[in-house]
Amino acid sequence: MSNFNNWKSDNYAFVGKSFDNAYANRMNKLSPIIGEVNAKSVDYELTGSGGYGELPRYEGELNEGSLMRGFKTIITPDEYSRSISVDYKKAQIDKMGECRRVGSKLGDSAALTVYVHALRMFANAFNSDGLHNGGDGVPWASASHPVASKGSSGRRFIVDPDSGTYSNLLSSALSVSAITTAQTAANRFVTPDGLPFLCEMDTLLVPPELEATAKQICGEHAKLYPDQVDHVNPVSDMQYIVIGGGKDGFSGTQWAICDRRLMKELVNIVYITRPRVMPSQLDNPLKDMYTAYVDFGCGWGDARQIIFSTGA
Repeated sequence: MSNFNNWKSDNYAFVGKSFDNAYANRMNKLSPIIGEVNAKSVDYELTGSGGYGELPRYEGELNEGSLMRGFKTIITPDEYSRSISVDYKKAQIDKMGECRRVGSKLGDSAALTVYVHALRMFANAFNSDGLHNGGDGVPWASASHPVASKGSSGRRFIVDPDSGTYSNLLSSALSVSAITTAQTAANRFVTPDGLPFLCEMDTLLVPPELEATAKQICGEHAKLYPDQVDHVNPVSDMQYIVIGGGKDGFSGTQWAICDRRLMKELVNIVYITRPRVMPSQLDNPLKDMYTAYVDFGCGWGDARQIIFSTGA
């Protein structure tokens, strides 16, 4: 009787380990360009660039200045969950196999939930319906990003019209010349305080349909993986990541280039609770329930570190 009562507690070690491994393996794909933040509040303010501008000449008196600000994007995480049961009979026949299967598949579901939300963030960069605008009031891919704000009203930032605008949106098909045109444009970006926006557009983002073209442009061995150092790349040492899967991510002609170091600073997945699996209490003694749970949101705080193209 004691062994029967303990069968559920014995399962958790197998389920939990499989869940953790599956989640980590799935999320590695986007880790080079998206940062992660742990939050303890209902929402999170993701801050863009800003600064104090060029120093004026000192002529014996203090040159008191003020901060020229960019914009803040408010990210509000949401909860997601799914529960799956393990049957007593299946666990008795193959406890390790059945529990690993449930843990692995729940881990995949949790990871892919975060992953597809990140892909949709990139896909919605081109969306002008007003529902996916950033803190600067325009879509992530826009020809009219305001350079700076002149203050805030509550949590809404007010555009400084005197600072001008910049574009991080092209309509060129993917090619070497289109990439170099985008890189040149990025070198002309300025920060909210008017200084050069120093960036290195070192990573190409493509849909699955353009991966073959990315290989031709960047080199057969240029696909970017976490912690990768050595690579073969004939065009400005660029590497690439496929941003698409299933029905989510970039469409067949869309692409982008970005500075992956700045992307990790300015594009974040915000977790209140990172993906985990938890045992659930059931009245049925012959079923052992496990619930995958995650509380997260994702967003971008600046647009200078990435240039998008519709590809047509």
